[in-house]
Amino acid sequence: MMSLPTEKDFDPWGGNLDAQWAWRNFGGLALEAAKERFQQNPECYQEDFMFMGSRAFAFYFPVIESYLLDAPSEDDSFDRCAWILAHVIINQLQWDTKSYVLPLIPRIRSLIQFVRQNIASFDNDEAEQARILLAWTELDEVVRQFG
Repeated sequence: MMSLPTEKDFDPWGGNLDAQWAWRNFGGLALEAAKERFQQNPECYQEDFMFMGSRAFAFYFPVIESYLLDAPSEDDSFDRCAWILAHVIINQLQWDTKSYVLPLIPRIRSLIQFVRQNIASFDNDEAEQARILLAWTELDEVVRQFG
């Protein structure tokens, strides 16, 4: 288990305002506390995962993972930020520091499969379901580059 990410892990570039904002929101939080914070307002916190450094992202990936895996039933579906969360992971896999994220590939693959198989749990609207599926298909294509 990794130790809590430092401010430098959140902002390895030094001065990235989005990364600093992610640090303010999640810095110093244990995993369970981060999960609680995210679940309080996912629409507000989703992009923090896009801009935090890859080491911090790798540590906090279970926040995204558990949030998506705990999707409601088809009868109780609502926006689970699934579209943007696919793009968050894509973004992390495109950085030079992706070496921290690469060990997550098997878990990311499982998450891709889960979202695809449970798409109706992520939105009631068929057009939005198609948009979400497209994002997770794009993520799958990015993941395939890593074997």
